[in-house]
Amino acid sequence: MALPGRLSLTLLLAVLAGGCHARGARGDSLLFTLEDPRGDDHGDGDLRYPLRQDLEPGSMDLLSVEAHAESGGTRFEATFARPIPVPQKGRTLDAAGLTQAQMARHGFYTFNLDLYVDTDRKEGSGRTETLPGRNLTLAPSSAWEKVILLTPRPYEAREQLRKLWRQVARQEHQQREGPLSESAARALDEQVERQLSERVFFPTRLRVRGPTVSFLVPEDFLGGQAQATWGYAVAVTGATLDRRVELPSFLGSVTRPGPQGLMVLGIQPGVSHERFGGGRLGDPSQSPVVDLLVPEGVRQEEVLGSRAPPWPAVVPAERGLPQAPDAAGASGEGDAPGAGAP
Repeated sequence: MALPGRLSLTLLLAVLAGGCHARGARGDSLLFTLEDPRGDDHGDGDLRYPLRQDLEPGSMDLLSVEAHAESGGTRFEATFARPIPVPQKGRTLDAAGLTQAQMARHGFYTFNLDLYVDTDRKEGSGRTETLPGRNLTLAPSSAWEKVILLTPRPYEAREQLRKLWRQVARQEHQQREGPLSESAARALDEQVERQLSERVFFPTRLRVRGPTVSFLVPEDFLGGQAQATWGYAVAVTGATLDRRVELPSFLGSVTRPGPQGLMVLGIQPGVSHERFGGGRLGDPSQSPVVDLLVPEGVRQEEVLGSRAPPWPAVVPAERGLPQAPDAAGASGEGDAPGAGAP
């Protein structure tokens, strides 16, 4: 009769040992951590949350971004000061009867997280303009080759960005060379599609747990796992589930004043339920970014202020943060084609 007890004890010890090994493996997978001060989710210092019960100070206060090595790619984990609100099944949002949970199927709906990645660290290489509606410009030494946009509606956001890039590309071609033939239009559209797939990734494999959201970015997009020697510029904006988008100065000189674009909740003077408050009078290009990751010695409030100096990225290795032993040998040069969105 003693045998079953011994067997149960052996199995229990094996399970416990396996659990400890799993936790150790997860800790060993850490590539780097980017930390951000608590309590700075106020944009330029005057931004105020909308008058909504599901948004309050701390809701978009980014505390850290971790990068973990994982089979097939890099798992990023973003942690906020408060638990992430879950989309509600009983809340109808449009005339068709779609609920909040149906429109935001990935477990969150209140924010967007932009992660601009400078993989070659070469000044003048890459792009300095941010995604539509962010109204920020990166420093030339932090120009990005890749951008990851974590947003509640990734498929719709990708389609909207594709349409915007196509429209801008066609308008710029017409300004330079006159009327556009059908063959030239198709060639431009193919070029835009390649650029979108190679440069922008919309995570769909993600998990929300309490104040943390984790998402996988595949190796074929970044050209390997994320490196601590790369530059990372991280911004948090409020999210809107509306797909309308305006034409900001992205990929060219085409501009048109109007509401914020690409799933971004805008900012305006005063307070309201629909947008952030604290907007500057006479400044339609004010950034609605709520929280921003900046290097030591740089103030978020200045980057988001009326003078808006160029936004420098953070290089984890320069902060003395942990770097995985196998990360140093991977190359960040070149633009590997990526999956974009499935």
